[in-house]
Amino acid sequence: MKLNEKIAAVIFAVVLALHFSGDWLVVVAPSAKPTAATYVYEKDEGAVPPTVLKGLNTLNRQNITATAFDDDTTDGSGDTPEQYKLPLAAAKEAGLPCLVVMGGDRVRKVVKAPTTEQQVTEAVR
Repeated sequence: MKLNEKIAAVIFAVVLALHFSGDWLVVVAPSAKPTAATYVYEKDEGAVPPTVLKGLNTLNRQNITATAFDDDTTDGSGDTPEQYKLPLAAAKEAGLPCLVVMGGDRVRKVVKAPTTEQQVTEAVR
């Protein structure tokens, strides 16, 4: 499957999950072990809440790569860095800010606008 097809499949799954779930916690691929969590936000709308940063730090200590990513960030060639393409697509589909939990190269969960350390750390369970 090409990268564009993977992105399209993730976006489709997120849209369906949001449409049918009625809440802001979307479980896309629950069987995949969490490997990364990305808080995707728009810096012009405000900074990452300190409690979210604390939660990301806690996840990093649990060997889950946890980062904050501004949706406008690009690499030297003007592209979104590869490791953030799927989380960015899933977060934009759900609406920023979002915490996107990845299991390898699959979106595991999307949590809309977490505000506490507990919401961040529980997202990987």
